[in-house]
Amino acid sequence: MMKVIRSITVKYIVTEQKKAEIIAQFEQNLLQTKREIEQLTFQLHKALHDAAEHQHYRIKERFQKDLTIREDKLKNIAFQINQAESLTIGMEIEGEKVDSILEVEIGQPWSNLNQPAEIIVKDGIIQEIREGR
Repeated sequence: MMKVIRSITVKYIVTEQKKAEIIAQFEQNLLQTKREIEQLTFQLHKALHDAAEHQHYRIKERFQKDLTIREDKLKNIAFQINQAESLTIGMEIEGEKVDSILEVEIGQPWSNLNQPAEIIVKDGIIQEIREGR
């Protein structure tokens, strides 16, 4: 007998509670990104104040790249919040992947072990384990 590791997909059933958790996480990411933008803006102003005039263009250029990345991230998070708000109660959404240890034996069909497996969770409680779908 031998043990092997297999990846399993965790899926969540959307409930009002799960939907609120998803939206809250996105809103937390949104606040964090806004704080990062504020911090970068503060650092930019400080760097410009401390630097010689001829260095301003390079300093602005360097900070602008980081600010643009954060602003794009804000747009993406706002889109994700909008998508999360439109989730239908009862639908399944894909979550993380987890690893499972399987015992395999000589003579056992490999195709059965190579089939995808899913764990279905509703409000933090496992509702179903699906194998070979």
